[in-house]
Amino acid sequence: MRKLLIITALVLFAGVAFGQEKFSVPDISPAQKHNLTNYQFMIMHAAGINFAKTQDISPYEYGKYLGSLFAPSWGKETGFDGFANGLIYNWETFKTDEDGPMVIVENDDGSVTVKYPVIAWKKYLPDGNLYASFEESMESIKGLGETIADYLGCTISQKIDQESIYFTINKK
Repeated sequence: MRKLLIITALVLFAGVAFGQEKFSVPDISPAQKHNLTNYQFMIMHAAGINFAKTQDISPYEYGKYLGSLFAPSWGKETGFDGFANGLIYNWETFKTDEDGPMVIVENDDGSVTVKYPVIAWKKYLPDGNLYASFEESMESIKGLGETIADYLGCTISQKIDQESIYFTINKK
């Protein structure tokens, strides 16, 4: 009986001693945090597109709405240089090192073209996801970019192929 009591006490003690770590802070690398943050941004953006569609608002118009909210935060005085540098900076933060490089080309006419690896967005919005398609996301980004560009006295166009997203920014 004494052995049974000791074993029971030890089991209870072990449960209390080891059970205190039910919840713990995970050990997450900076790269894992960056990837998860990008995923959360993409999914929240896609969820916004999804909601807009339930209100009969196209992804492009939803993007224009977002652009009208964000444009003043860019500072109208930043103009072409501020828009080009801001777009390059923002898009660089959305990709991981594994996605490949972003390439910037200053064109002869004074415009800037940015070549961005398409995988950096597509991996978060695979075909068949429940929120919005990659194409809808790009339509929203087009509306957002055009609205901010216009506010800053610029134009922006985008072209997409299997490998890259191309943005060309011009002064008006």
